Order: sequence, then C-alpha cells, then structure tokens
Amino acid sequence: MSLKIAFAAVLKAMRAGRGLTQRTLAEVSSRTYVSKLERAQSSPTLEMITALSGPLNVNPLTLVAITLCAESGQPVNALLRRTQEELADLAHEGVLKSLAISTGDELLVPRPSSRPASHRSATKYQQVEFCFAE
Repeated sequence: MSLKIAFAAVLKAMRAGRGLTQRTLAEVSSRTYVSKLERAQSSPTLEMITALSGPLNVNPLTLVAITLCAESGQPVNALLRRTQEELADLAHEGVLKSLAISTGDELLVPRPSSRPASHRSATKYQQVEFCFAE
C-alpha cells in the first residue's frame, strides 16, 4: 500500500470514527480537497496534516504514525519504540540540542550500541510510557 492510499484510508476512518463529515473538515480546507485526500488523489503537506489533526482531535504525529503503520503493516508499539530509540540516538549525537529541542530525558531510552561491548559504557535501561501532548 502506498503512503497516499494509507493516508486516505486513515483520514476517512478517523473522520468517520469521530462522526465528522467532509464538510466539517472543510473548515480547514475545501471539501473538494478533503475528498481528494480521502480518494488518494492528493498528498497532504505537513501544514495540512497539522490543520486536519485539529478537528480530528489528535496530535499530528498520531495521524502520521497511524498512516505509517497502515502503510507498512507494522504494529504501532514497534513504530513508537523505534522512534523513541532514534530520538535517544539523536539526543546523544547532539542533534536535538543544536535545534534547541528539549530532550525530556526521562522519555528517551537509548538503543543498544552496535559497537563491540568493550567500547560501550554501562547504560541502564528502563521501561517508560511514551505519550504525546499537544
């Protein structure tokens, strides 16, 4: 399944699940554009995903995550775990700091290094709950 088709299915399912009409989402964009998105005839921009997430009452990241899971068949928890590991790696590499993004260290669990054990420092792993806030 392509990302465009996955997004179309997710948008339509979320809209219907929330009891919303295309006309309701037309507050964000035209009903014609919403229809095109739901028929996989258009791809949304990040700005549009953010705008659509408002009436759907979800975080834009949730909309993207569900789309990626629908496209790949990957479980949501696996996607979130991988995302959490990648964020920990980016924080460790200083990428987040260079962008002035708070790491929220209590949410990030580092991924085991692929380097030989002799070069690794001892890292404690803890189980954390991953949640998104608006």
